[in-house]
Amino acid sequence: MLVQLIGSAVFGVDAHLITLEVNIDKGIGYHLVGLPDNAIKESYYRIAAVLQNIGYKLPEKKITINMAPADMRKEGSAYDLPIAWGY
Repeated sequence: MLVQLIGSAVFGVDAHLITLEVNIDKGIGYHLVGLPDNAIKESYYRIAAVLQNIGYKLPEKKITINMAPADMRKEGSAYDLPIAWGY
């Protein structure tokens, strides 16, 4: 299952569109690609806690999240909501 979402990133006074692609497939694991910083890498724990508290069970499959464009550094926790929507 592939879900594609649009987010945004602000660098100085410029805004850039960020495409978030969430794929859930056979296997186990959580993979985040596309030059994320540590706050985004830790988003899995924040998202998992919120979704479990509202009664949603995370799939026990391999989750791959691609954040494009890959050459732009993504920072902060602003991507938590679009990533959660992708689940």
